[in-house]
Amino acid sequence: MIYLPMKNLLLLILFLNIIFCSCKKNDTPTNSTTAAPLTPYTLPAYPRFPAPYILPSNPLSVEGVKLGRMIFYDHTLSGNGRACASCHVQMMGFTGGNQLLGLDPKVYHNVPSLVNKAWQPNFTYYGSVPELDLVAELDFAGSDAPLFLNPDLDTVIKRFKSNPQYVALFNQVFHKDVLNKTDIVQSISYAVSQFVRTITSYGSKFDQYVAGTATLNPSEWNGYVIFYSEKGDCFHCHGFPLMTDNAWHNIGLDSDFSTADKGRYNATGNPNDIGLFRSPTLRNIALTAPYMHDGRYATLDAVIEHYNSGVKHSATLDPLMTLPRKATGLHLTPQDKADLKAFLMTLTDSSLTTNPALSNPW
Repeated sequence: MIYLPMKNLLLLILFLNIIFCSCKKNDTPTNSTTAAPLTPYTLPAYPRFPAPYILPSNPLSVEGVKLGRMIFYDHTLSGNGRACASCHVQMMGFTGGNQLLGLDPKVYHNVPSLVNKAWQPNFTYYGSVPELDLVAELDFAGSDAPLFLNPDLDTVIKRFKSNPQYVALFNQVFHKDVLNKTDIVQSISYAVSQFVRTITSYGSKFDQYVAGTATLNPSEWNGYVIFYSEKGDCFHCHGFPLMTDNAWHNIGLDSDFSTADKGRYNATGNPNDIGLFRSPTLRNIALTAPYMHDGRYATLDAVIEHYNSGVKHSATLDPLMTLPRKATGLHLTPQDKADLKAFLMTLTDSSLTTNPALSNPW
């Protein structure tokens, strides 16, 4: 038996401990693909807004929003030079101006606004897509992909892999190093939906009036009274704060649907849904011409006149449009119509069109 002085024994124990720990560390494989933790992104808590629709499988994160914004504006991921932003333009309230998308040789749809979509329960003009997270899948790989983006997924994956920032963000947000056709479409759609949920609007003059920080001029005030009274009866479908009820209505655009777009019926097959379309939000309505699902009206004046004197009757016409006092129209005077338009103009949120966080990151 060998006896060591206490000092030497302590040194030997320390040395062996260092060797053991070093071996243990080297024996443990290093996961070089471990992503940094995500930074949660919280939507603004606007007064009176309901809870947003967010899937537990796709929580908002700063990194996910960044990735979605990059894809939203990236023209190189399509086969036709388009990006999501080609049809949803920030300066136009994230609509497409006078662009009409032909989803069918006989049916044309006006480009919808993407504002406040975090609070919308279903999507497309027919409500056939239940979640915002699934919408971009149609653009990249659905039946409408040739119309919208017409991408070749092999090329898309190559472009993602050639960009280190894309590779890092896909790894961090979705824990995917190797992008492939199995998961790329869902990842793209999830990322884009995260960005779209951040396209929010609550900074209009009317919002400021509600908050007590702005006043309406006499014309705007009279338009407000018309809007929120039985005289105009706009508020039932376009109530504050979303300025939409996110429900489906036949507002009398057509009386014969043998050739016209049948609306919600195209998704449900229910005859009671013929001619029903979702109420659009009126937020930033001054920026989003043309109007109606097919862009038939070029101006707000034409829209107001439709409700005033142009409603057409059919079997599914909304009961709100058939009340006795509306049987022959609203009977608004020229001044009433001008005032109602003035009120609608107060719904414009200039901060939306100038917000750098929503602009092209490229």
